[in-house]
Amino acid sequence: MEKLLGALPVVASFCRRLDLEGIIDRACPVREVAILTHGQVIAALVANRLTSPTPLWRVEDWARAWAVEETFGIPPDALNDDRVGRALDAIAPKLDQLVGSVGAQAIAVFGLEVARLHWDMTVRHEVRGDRVG
Repeated sequence: MEKLLGALPVVASFCRRLDLEGIIDRACPVREVAILTHGQVIAALVANRLTSPTPLWRVEDWARAWAVEETFGIPPDALNDDRVGRALDAIAPKLDQLVGSVGAQAIAVFGLEVARLHWDMTVRHEVRGDRVG
């Protein structure tokens, strides 16, 4: 069966360099019986957003059409809607912490010059209907 590869290897490499899975898994652990960690699911979702930005529904179909199992080691059926929802629910209360940790890791790993960086993480936006405010 032919599968799409696109930027998956690049996305997977960046996720590994940023320790995205590790950062998420340390902040949001799963039970030992889980097939995937929350970090694995979110890394796959990052790849999904970057390669096929469509509504987050039936992600397993995307994973089946793209080389997700070969690149991330995640069986497509493990990315069902319920599992994706559980991962998003798990990270939601820790989102500020996760964004800060991944941002700090990016600064360290890629040697970013931050002397002139202004990163205001105190601003929160609420989505109400079709408006962000």
